Amino acid sequence: MIERDILKNIVEKSRLESVLIWGPRQVGKTTILSTLPNLKSMAFLDDLSLRERAENDPALFLDGFECPLLVDESQYAPNLFSEIKLRIDSLRRSNLKQNTPPSKKPLYYLTCSNKTDLDKKVKESLAGRCHLYSMSPLSVAEIVRYNPKASLKNILFRGGLPELHTREDLSVNNYLNDYIVSFLEKDITRSEGIRNNSQFQIFLKLLATRVGQFLNKSEISNSSGITVPTVSAWLEGLERNHIVYLIPGYSSNLSKRIVKMPKLYFFDTGVASRIQGFQSEELLWNSPNAGGLFENLGVLEILKTKENYLKDWNLFTWRTKEQAEIDILIEDPQGKRLFVEFKMAIQNTKSFSLDSEALKVFPKPHHKILVTAGGKESELGDNTKQIPIQSLKEFLLNFYG
Repeated sequence: MIERDILKNIVEKSRLESVLIWGPRQVGKTTILSTLPNLKSMAFLDDLSLRERAENDPALFLDGFECPLLVDESQYAPNLFSEIKLRIDSLRRSNLKQNTPPSKKPLYYLTCSNKTDLDKKVKESLAGRCHLYSMSPLSVAEIVRYNPKASLKNILFRGGLPELHTREDLSVNNYLNDYIVSFLEKDITRSEGIRNNSQFQIFLKLLATRVGQFLNKSEISNSSGITVPTVSAWLEGLERNHIVYLIPGYSSNLSKRIVKMPKLYFFDTGVASRIQGFQSEELLWNSPNAGGLFENLGVLEILKTKENYLKDWNLFTWRTKEQAEIDILIEDPQGKRLFVEFKMAIQNTKSFSLDSEALKVFPKPHHKILVTAGGKESELGDNTKQIPIQSLKEFLLNFYG
């Protein structure tokens, strides 16, 4: 999940013959690639006639375009990847025979919005011939940089899909309704082999109402009428496609009181709030669900910072059998830890303490931050800092270096 300006710079410096960007629909993959200065032609496989030609006669399809070529939604034509592989290998042999330097710029730029299709059809074909990157919706830092006046309630309601921030004429509800139907209820169910769409809709709603909560598969099963193995299989598909994130519980042989249940988060708060049924940002902001969505937004900011800046961090959650909890624990390879709590507040914030089991498991020093909906970065005592969510990315980069 690379920030857009960083990603474009990386792609422009790519030295393999192809580049593929994958991520959920409408996050800006095509926009990034279509602005590359060396691009000569583009093909959009949402067009059924182009899709059929690319799948049934990929050689003829590629001959119809000048390289460098952008192929959008490339997962719709899996046979295309074998033909691209043949052409890259042929070019490499020709360069080697003629003692010609290898291509210094990609010839093929590809986008893909379905990781299941990508894993099944694409990755093996282009192994060693393609740089693979992922993209996610906009982070809070990106949204605020684009629009410094953006309010947190607006960000929670709209989420991070770029078009909802660049086009004020769009109806948020209608846009997200269409997105959920076309991407989640059709594309994802197709690739995952889910046949009962009505049950899947119930399943999605149960997940969306549990963002920021510990996930109990048996409880989801009982509430939805879906078997636990089916719940597990559908969760795996959603997690593989970065529609949901499951943050695992911390595990340690120093304590038998730790519960290893994961916490659930959605890839986008706008999509989650729409599935929950909120019609306006005011209704969302004043609802009991706002706290979970705020925590979801904060965890996404951590995940995006981790991926955007190639940080080797591990994320965990923490809960004991006595139900003492810590929202998120970040740990780097050197063992430097940061304990994170989220609170929808600005003023009258207080430090938080670690429970007795956490004090047993984690040696000092204990670095802690309370991520809030606004305010200023400040010291709260007991080695705890208040960090407004708008500043979370910069704090994390400075803290871990």
